[in-house]
Amino acid sequence: MVEKVLQLNKEKYIFWTLASILLFSIGFYFYCVRTTIGNVVVLQNLENEASQLTLTIGSEEFAYIAQRKAVTLPLAYSLGFKDSRAKTFISRNADTKMAFLSH
Repeated sequence: MVEKVLQLNKEKYIFWTLASILLFSIGFYFYCVRTTIGNVVVLQNLENEASQLTLTIGSEEFAYIAQRKAVTLPLAYSLGFKDSRAKTFISRNADTKMAFLSH
């Protein structure tokens, strides 16, 4: 009779151990699924933000090109720019690294 009581205690111990391992595994599985879904959502948000930034950069480049083509010589004169009288050229000489020539 003592042997049967000890066997029942072992079976209960094994059952509760397996049941707790099963519950832990299920909980860990749900945690992993939830984390994966959260990472997918973050990835989609980052992709949307990257595409918005790409569109913004494109529109800024288009505005820059439009403004660059709008600059003319009369506009530069009206903003206070003047023609340079003394022109300085830089040339390479074998004897010296740089020589400045004024014309």
